[in-house]
Amino acid sequence: MSPIIPARKRDLAYAILVVATIITWLIGDWWQGHNVLLPVMAGLLTLTFIKCRLVILDFMALRPVKFFWRSIVIGWVLLVLGLISLAYLISLP
Repeated sequence: MSPIIPARKRDLAYAILVVATIITWLIGDWWQGHNVLLPVMAGLLTLTFIKCRLVILDFMALRPVKFFWRSIVIGWVLLVLGLISLAYLISLP
């Protein structure tokens, strides 16, 4: 297996990353200075996970490697996002 992803798949992943980043930015700009609702925060974290997963699997070329190594990196992302969620929930009034 070649760790280099095909150009078409790479371009699609890149387009998804750009669209997800724009959506995240627009949501963040819209809710700036307001009380962010829990579903909005969950949506932002979900978009962040999707973006991280695309980068990890396609741009870091971890898709063809063993499940163990992919799960370590994706588990780290889930841990960080979980800690961010916990900090957000603790900060709620």
